[in-house]
Amino acid sequence: MNGMEWLDFIRRTEDKMFHLHRAIDGICNEPDYQESVTALTEVVRDYQHLVEKAKDELRSIDMNIEYHGRR
Repeated sequence: MNGMEWLDFIRRTEDKMFHLHRAIDGICNEPDYQESVTALTEVVRDYQHLVEKAKDELRSIDMNIEYHGRR
């Protein structure tokens, strides 16, 4: 993937994590949903791992852009 694709992937994944955090906050004190909270928390950890890997990939991309326009 190129740099812009990595940025889009990171943005979409962080947006999903935000919504999962909101869902977890909404049900975390409900005893009937403790298993769901555990599962959602695991999903958030997986997403966080993917975001960190994507950020590492993005850091390794050469972002030097040469300008070839008129002066």
